[in-house]
Amino acid sequence: MTSLQPHTHAAPDLRITEIDVLRGIALLGIYWINIVIFALPHGAYSLPHLMGDAKSANIWSWAFSDLFVEGSMRGLFSMLFGASTLIFLNEAKLSSKDGIKVVDRYYRRCLLLILFGLIHAYFLLSMWELLYAYGLLGMFLFPLRNVSGRTLIILGLILFVISDVNSVSQNYASVIGNTDVRSLTGQDLAEYQRQTRKETLAELEEDVPTYQGTYWDIFTSQVPVVAEQQSTKIYSDHFFDIGGMMLIGMALMKLGVLTVKRPMSIYLIMMLAGYAFGGLLRGMEGYELWIADFNTDARDPNLFMPYEIGRIAMTIGHIGTFGLLVKAGAINWGLKYLAPVGRMALTNYIGQSVISAFIFYGFGLGYFGELERNELTWVYLGVVAFQIIASNLWMKRFRMGPLEWLWRSLIYGEAQPLRRSPI
Repeated sequence: MTSLQPHTHAAPDLRITEIDVLRGIALLGIYWINIVIFALPHGAYSLPHLMGDAKSANIWSWAFSDLFVEGSMRGLFSMLFGASTLIFLNEAKLSSKDGIKVVDRYYRRCLLLILFGLIHAYFLLSMWELLYAYGLLGMFLFPLRNVSGRTLIILGLILFVISDVNSVSQNYASVIGNTDVRSLTGQDLAEYQRQTRKETLAELEEDVPTYQGTYWDIFTSQVPVVAEQQSTKIYSDHFFDIGGMMLIGMALMKLGVLTVKRPMSIYLIMMLAGYAFGGLLRGMEGYELWIADFNTDARDPNLFMPYEIGRIAMTIGHIGTFGLLVKAGAINWGLKYLAPVGRMALTNYIGQSVISAFIFYGFGLGYFGELERNELTWVYLGVVAFQIIASNLWMKRFRMGPLEWLWRSLIYGEAQPLRRSPI
């Protein structure tokens, strides 16, 4: 049997195992958040005590998510996109006679992500998807490819500070006048909390008939949210938080941090400092929400924590932990199983949306609003196990995932070789 030869314009199969594994971890972490968004009414994510009877279990599930996963896994995914930009825009390739083609392919790559993002958000019903923002913001990264790691970190942190100043000031202004609410005590406070829960739950339950309805019902209800996410939210939020993470990801790639080339002591410092500082900020924010009964009107405006700085610190802590475990050889057994998940990140990311829509929405199994937050853990574990097994089986026979194949074929203007050559 004749082996399949690479096409004239076949994409180079440049893989860095550590990057693939980190991308797989980030992808599975993001789904821990997204499954709640798919399964419960809008707003239920930050109100864990409202839906269901197992309130303590739901609050503990929320606390774990809010401290270790929310924002930080999305941040890690964005960092890795910045790192992948440098891998794609390899200076040796840019300096070759085909350099202009590399640039052309890079911008095709970004434009195709915008297209995939539009399809994913509107037609696959994933309102807060990331691909559109990645494609759009990725086009700004090309001229920054030669900027030093130190400068990229400074630029990224500036974007985070701007974002935090904006969000903290807005939050402060929205609750500073609610002195009557914050002054309630005893029976008055208990009655206020009971009434607020009742009213908020009624608002949340208004989503249930829509999402247990037809595809068209869900599609039309989400259009305004998607339009906002892919327009005003880009320059009010995503430019700062996603853009900042991309720049820091490029910096950590240049410095050899993401590829685990730094000394073990660096990763130990990253882990300890990241979790200490990020845990303090995220933990204080979570605790303050809990004592306010998850009512933003009842929060102390003087205790708003800088969200972006807290989440980047937790992301750094995660990277430090990963590097430390890899350096110590403690997770080498698991790397080969997670790398295929990361190599098929586009397929798995969109696949999570398709699976979730089928499980929870009315045109599928219709479990929307039926499971409590803590019960979603079992659905999450089932989907994750399926994706890990499926990714490993697929990558044994093929060079890339099906959507990755489509993406690369469109980038290179030619069908890419998919099957692995026989040994």
